[in-house]
Amino acid sequence: MRTWRSVRSRIRIEDLLAASIVLILLLFFGVRTALSSIRLDEENFWDFSFILAPVALLVLGASLRYALGTSVGGLGQVAVDVGRVIRDWFPFLLFLLAYEAFQSRLWSIVAYRNFDVELLRWDRRLFGESPTFLLQRWIQPGLTDLLTIAYFLHLILPPVVGLVWYQKDRRVFREFLLAIVLAGALGFLGYLAVPAVGPGVAFPSLFQRELGGALYRPVTAFLDIARSPRDAFPSLHVGISTIVLYYGGRRSRIWLAVLVPLVVANWFSTIYLRYHYLIDVIAGWLVAAVAIV
Repeated sequence: MRTWRSVRSRIRIEDLLAASIVLILLLFFGVRTALSSIRLDEENFWDFSFILAPVALLVLGASLRYALGTSVGGLGQVAVDVGRVIRDWFPFLLFLLAYEAFQSRLWSIVAYRNFDVELLRWDRRLFGESPTFLLQRWIQPGLTDLLTIAYFLHLILPPVVGLVWYQKDRRVFREFLLAIVLAGALGFLGYLAVPAVGPGVAFPSLFQRELGGALYRPVTAFLDIARSPRDAFPSLHVGISTIVLYYGGRRSRIWLAVLVPLVVANWFSTIYLRYHYLIDVIAGWLVAAVAIV
């Protein structure tokens, strides 16, 4: 009984939430795989490196402290520090593992219908026209490249802000991590209920001008390798970057000033680059608000 209580006291809510998401998705896809006789055979998990990078830096820091003789407690303490780092960042990896489940080819079998027509209809009902089509008049190669970089930032900013808070305040780091995992859980429910590929894929004939630039095609092709093909509603791009903005702003006014233009550009890029409808962006803001609260 005492051993169970000791184990239970070490389990965190972010562990339970992240593990539950993975378990539910594995069960969901596993059952459909058995019924469909299809393997989960995706291998493109390079995006994990953006979470492994700060973990590697923290482990390197602990190793250097030991090598330089500044670590209190010797090699045993280094092992404890390394174990703590891996343990603290592990829910991030579970979150990415859950996201990768939506990249499987099985997804086209278990959710064979796209809801892009309905999402476009909502955009037109609420705003007259989906902004992704209206923005065609502003297309320029330089702007496209700039927004392509802004779009890429969704992989960089979360681990950066996480690392900053991890060094400053572990409790806020855990709060930040929990908000991201919770936003992911809500977003995954949206993917299951309203699978959609986004306007660029669903309605190519409605665009009169093509996107292009020196960076656009190589960067987006690189991103699309690990991107879930039906992750339009809600936009976790927007949801997670909103959480990043909130917690980065809590760190200092300087961080807030730096992050505001980057995150706003990230939001704008999701529509300009034809990945999302405006209703997806609004849903992403709502997901972030719920997760933060």
